[in-house]
Amino acid sequence: MLASLSAGKPKNFTETERARRRERMKAVNARRAVAFLGTGMSHRNLNHSRFTLAAIDDVIDRGQRESWALLLAAVDTSPEIRSRVLQVCAAHVSDIYAQRYHFWKNYASHQATA
Repeated sequence: MLASLSAGKPKNFTETERARRRERMKAVNARRAVAFLGTGMSHRNLNHSRFTLAAIDDVIDRGQRESWALLLAAVDTSPEIRSRVLQVCAAHVSDIYAQRYHFWKNYASHQATA
């Protein structure tokens, strides 16, 4: 598809073909998320990729979209990780400029009540 776009010739996919491709990509992304249960980033001072308190703090502080998506999925599925996120964010809640920590605290507490 990219080769045809770069050549100036757009692909004319039918709606069923587009839906099939979308479903295929969703399945691939789901397999990737299940196969890779780490934090999605290399940490400065950690030699693993599990969601420990230090890793969660690192992901929230300097993570990118991919690592945040993995943390988001972990918060949605695991009450243990949700409580760790709340614990990490509690240490930063006094800083009004730590907006990432405020976001994650609000999201994790909302998920805990949902």
